[in-house]
Parts: sequence; C-alpha cells; structure tokens
Amino acid sequence: MNKIQVDKEVKEYLDSYKVDFPHEEEIESSIGLIMSQVQPIQSRANVFQSRAKNLVVNSIQEFFRFGYLFWGLNSLFLLLGIVGLIHLKTDPYVTAFALAPLPFIVGIIEILKSKDEGLIELEMTLKYNAQQIFISRLFVVGLFNLMVNIGISSISMAVFPEVIFSKLLLAWTIPYVLVTGLAFLFAMNMKGNVASGVLLAVWFALCYGLLQVEEIMEMVFSMDILPAAGILLAGGLLWTVNLVKIKRLEIGREYYDA
Repeated sequence: MNKIQVDKEVKEYLDSYKVDFPHEEEIESSIGLIMSQVQPIQSRANVFQSRAKNLVVNSIQEFFRFGYLFWGLNSLFLLLGIVGLIHLKTDPYVTAFALAPLPFIVGIIEILKSKDEGLIELEMTLKYNAQQIFISRLFVVGLFNLMVNIGISSISMAVFPEVIFSKLLLAWTIPYVLVTGLAFLFAMNMKGNVASGVLLAVWFALCYGLLQVEEIMEMVFSMDILPAAGILLAGGLLWTVNLVKIKRLEIGREYYDA
C-alpha cells in the first residue's frame, strides 16, 4: 500500500499546532450559561397557556399586516349583504348561505402569501416559525369570517322577525365549515391569489345554479339534524387534514417538516 505523502512544512506546522484545553472554571461557566437558556419543564396547563398567548400575539400582529384587497373585498361583500337584507329584502337564508365562506376564500390570499412570495424557508428560521404564522393567519381569517356570519344573522333576525333561528344557523354553518375546508385544501396546491379568484368564481356560479332550483335550496335549509351533523363532521375531518398538512407544511410540491 502506498503511503500518503504529506508536505514537510505542513506536517511540521500540524505537529507544532496545539489546542489549549480550557480550564475547569471556564467549562463550568459555559455549562452554566447553556443551562440558564434551557426552558424548565412545564405542566400541560402552562404549555397550553403559553401557546394560546403566542397565538393571540401572533394573530394581532398578522391582523395589522393584512392587505387592502382583503379588507376591501370583504367590506364590499358585507355591504352588499346588508343592503340586500335591509333595502332589497333578499331571502335571509340565501343571503347567509351565499356570504358564509366569502371572507375566508378572500383570506386565502393572506394566509398563503408566504408560499407565494417564497418566504417559507426564511420563516422556518424565525422565533415564530412558518407553521405558527399560518395558524395565526387562519385564526384571524376564521374569526373574522365567524363575526361576519354572526353579524349577517343578527341583521336578518332584526329585519325578518319570522326567521327561524335554527334554519338560519344551518344556512351558514354548513358552507362555513365544509366549503372553507374544501377551499383551503384546494388552495394549498396553488398560488393563493389564483386559488382565491378561482374559488370565488366557482362559489358564485354554484350559488347562482342553486338559486335556479328552489327545491335543492329548500332541502338544504330544511335538513334534519343527522345529515347536517354528518356534513359538519365531514367539514371537521377536512380541517383536520388541513391542519396536519400545515403541521408538516405540505404545500403543493413543497414539503417542510415541523
């Protein structure tokens, strides 16, 4: 076997190079500094409280970062719903059904803007990583959507005292849970702005088509508790899948483990 030839000068330099072993006090000092940065073991209650606090803080920050397009389109949809109920006397059930998923569909642009702008890798290195930011945006959009639906329902009951509350509740909870779940699952494989535009067009076309068949609309609004619960459960399962994909950040062809 041939021996590896080492340059004489390099060999002499390596032989003369020594690394001084640190003193015991320096070692203890370094260990103490590292241990001071280690988080103490927390109870489940403390962990939940900490995560909830972080969610609220992140959500407030994300709320003020949402663009004009999100607020502008949602203000327009809300205004159309209010004008329709008060001045045009539109059917409250149809109005609640049609408006129910719109804020979320528009909000997909904001939720997925990190992916569209290629910032996921950067966010993975931050204190609040990409998964936490996604969840915070989802929380803001979902809560805003819920408040819009509650507001439209309140106006409907004020303008139309004869409205049946359970029927009105069913009219917006089904699209709020099921349609938003399907929309987000679809959007995670596309650019957010493209997905939002496509989904808005599909939803408007679907609502228009349903309006042409009164029997289907009446069947939806008069649904029994068992099939309604089944649909809501399906929506819940869709959101479970979505949250798992966010946990793994499985978006389109990109995969980032949490």
